[in-house]
Amino acid sequence: MKKIIINLSTLMATCFAINFSYADNHGESNEGSFVIPEAEVEATLLQGLANLAEGRTVSDIVVRHVDVGEEYMGVSVVQRSKVEITETETGIAHVDLDEIYYIVSGEGTMVTGGEFVDPTETNSNLLGPMLRGEIKDGVLQRVKVGDIAIIPKGMPHGWHEIDTDTISYIIFRGDPNEVMQIKNKSE
Repeated sequence: MKKIIINLSTLMATCFAINFSYADNHGESNEGSFVIPEAEVEATLLQGLANLAEGRTVSDIVVRHVDVGEEYMGVSVVQRSKVEITETETGIAHVDLDEIYYIVSGEGTMVTGGEFVDPTETNSNLLGPMLRGEIKDGVLQRVKVGDIAIIPKGMPHGWHEIDTDTISYIIFRGDPNEVMQIKNKSE
């Protein structure tokens, strides 16, 4: 897990040109950069698995959502239970959020792109406006530990199959319109 956290820090610095520095209060200040300690990431991963053990099929926990200048950046830990292949591909698209997934455990096949067939508009308290429905002509892409998937706002995406009992990934969400649930310190 230590290697994943190191790779994760490198990814964040590269993708978002954020200079990480360790703050005594672990980023709970509005000054300087935000650091999410390994212990907090581990605790959130464990909480997500506990959520699945209680019968949920998805756990999406916001770790931080911070102002990075021209937009907000959200960091969440997501876990999903096993998904069997179905005849129809379904998924969602975030109207306002770009997403980057970093797979930390498990593996599966994502469906991305294509078009929705008669989508439904919804509004999530956690993630703002979304479209959801059947995906036509999406691309299937296999992901495993260490892989990164970049999903632009408005792109249909979902899981075609999750082979393992669970899959865990960290999502970085660019949020220019501040639609995500705000969380700027550990609780």
